[in-house]
Amino acid sequence: MIKIGTIRGFTIIYDESRRLFVLHDTQNDEVASGATQADLELKAKELSRQAFKFPIPALKVSGLSLDQGRVTSVNMDDQSAYFAFDNKTYQHHSKLHLRSADAYELTEANSRICAEVAKSQEQIKEIQDPGGYNRCCSSFHKPIP
Repeated sequence: MIKIGTIRGFTIIYDESRRLFVLHDTQNDEVASGATQADLELKAKELSRQAFKFPIPALKVSGLSLDQGRVTSVNMDDQSAYFAFDNKTYQHHSKLHLRSADAYELTEANSRICAEVAKSQEQIKEIQDPGGYNRCCSSFHKPIP
């Protein structure tokens, strides 16, 4: 067997004994075979489209920000995805590098966590607001003379 290359997360191998090109997934299971490499590239494209139902509701975590949106496409060759923000008009799309970016599917549990984070961020903004700081300080008891 001769490894030809990788396309969309699948490995293309030429099997000399069967005289066929074989497509393997990430678990090294055979998922398709064909007479030509071009046939397998088309099959890999079809399989990768079937694997993901786009757009995928998602959360993007970067630094201290948490954004809701959707993943609109994934490129397994260079391990990247495109993320579309739900609440932004400026820079509506962003490219994510899947190896280093934190992107999560928007599930019920993740949605609850997102709501808790938003609530905490609002509390932080209230405290950081000069008026909020003064309100907090005025609520202290027993000042030292």
